[in-house]
Parts: sequence; structure tokens; C-alpha cells
Amino acid sequence: MLDKLELLMRFWELRARHAFAGEPLTSAEQVELLSLMQLMTGDVDLPRPGNLSPSSSALKAQLIGDGVIAAAEIRNVSAAGLLVSTHTPAVPLTRFIVKTTDAIGGVEYTLPCKVIWSHGSNPTSLALSVDGVPSCMSFATMPDVARTASNAPPAAAPSFQPSFQMGRHVRLVG
Repeated sequence: MLDKLELLMRFWELRARHAFAGEPLTSAEQVELLSLMQLMTGDVDLPRPGNLSPSSSALKAQLIGDGVIAAAEIRNVSAAGLLVSTHTPAVPLTRFIVKTTDAIGGVEYTLPCKVIWSHGSNPTSLALSVDGVPSCMSFATMPDVARTASNAPPAAAPSFQPSFQMGRHVRLVG
């Protein structure tokens, strides 16, 4: 699912930039967007509201919204958006920032989203559409193999401090 998410990140970025006149696409980016749109033709509709089945390839994520940070699982990604399961109910048009990571690749994905539909409770199934320009950030570097192979002193290990914690979630009030 991470490979598809990475491809869709580029699609959503180009689509959002194209929609806003403030940052026009270059001719190469326009061709790339058209190519991605052709590739995504069968993947542009969200399914009808319903319970989401568990997935072995689900991604752990966080939903960050107005006064709430909630744990979630991304069960499916498509050009239309994300299908997410969470214990936090939400109404349509609620906006969230969805954050997930690729720990092996060292990448954190950030997607501004809005709720299209919500179904059930405990867990709640949400369909989210990407509503803005998503971003990804590298958070780790590989150690310098050439330096450790020689007798030179090893470089300090890179420290990673995630921008969000995966611990207990609380509702913010105030």
C-alpha cells in the first residue's frame, strides 16, 4: 500500500497545484498529471458508506483535527481518497490532517483531508478526500558506510524525533 500511496501523493500534489491558479504547472508537470489521470481512471470513486473490512496491509496513522488527535488505520488508498478506520466519530466535511510514516523508507506523509462519509461507531469507518497539497518529509538518513568501514571514528547516529507520538490519545479542550 505504501507504493500506491507514494504514487498518489504525486498525483494529489499536481492535481491540487493545478486547481489553484497561484502555482501553475510546467509543461512537463501537465503531461505527468495527464498521464497519472489516465492511470487512475478506474480509481476515482469512493465506495458507498459501509463497514471497512480489516486489511493485512493497513497503515497506522493519526488524524489531527480541531481539538482531537486520534489513532487510525488506513485500510485503502485510491485516487478518490483514503478509507480509514478509527474509534473517533466524525461528521461529513470535518477536516483532518492525516499523518502516516514509512519507517523503513524514513518518510512521513502528511495529507490534508475532509470527511466525505462516516459509517458506524466503534470503530467508525471514514472516507476521506485529499483537500489540499499533501507533503512528505524524510526523517532519517543512512549511516555513513564508508566512514564506518575505515578506521575513522564513527559519525554520531542520527536521532529521530517523530512529529507525532503514537502513545495515549487525549481530547484537547480549551
